[in-house]
Amino acid sequence: MAEFESFSSKAEVAGEVVMAFLAGFPPEFKSSGLLILEQHGLSEPKLETFYPLQHFLDAMKQISDTFSAQMLFRIGEQIVLHAVPPPGIDDLQKSLELLDVGYHMNHRGGEVGSYRYESLGIQNGLQKATMTCRTPYPCAFDRGVIEGLARRYKSPELRDVVVRHDDSQPCRRQGDESCTYVISWL
Repeated sequence: MAEFESFSSKAEVAGEVVMAFLAGFPPEFKSSGLLILEQHGLSEPKLETFYPLQHFLDAMKQISDTFSAQMLFRIGEQIVLHAVPPPGIDDLQKSLELLDVGYHMNHRGGEVGSYRYESLGIQNGLQKATMTCRTPYPCAFDRGVIEGLARRYKSPELRDVVVRHDDSQPCRRQGDESCTYVISWL
């Protein structure tokens, strides 16, 4: 499944996610973001309301084409900074473990995809994990989501968190169903 293609025609996304999407835009481009959402039937999104996921993905595709994948990365970062997380998240590892729970809290209606976390333990002094994202969202957006989680839940005693795309694994930019990211922290 390539980027920007919903797994199900019945899939929906929460208005909270659509609203948080706008937080990724620099102030001077926010009106462009609103216009693009409006062009895809997502004007004036409301809390506790669900919208067709494919409309949201179409808006994201237009953002990518108009601006860049970097804008999608920024939007991914901002979504996790503005979204309500699942209960019980108080550190980076827990946020990664519960990403799929939060994703399903904000999506419904048939197959919507998933985030699969796997701890790799400590390697060369670094805590390592992978996150396999099998979602219809673009690769850059998911990397932004993971980096946003790292920023939001990085405890003061952690010196650094690095997120990188695992180029040895499948990639949605190439038409595959998933992307995998390696997360390292110390």
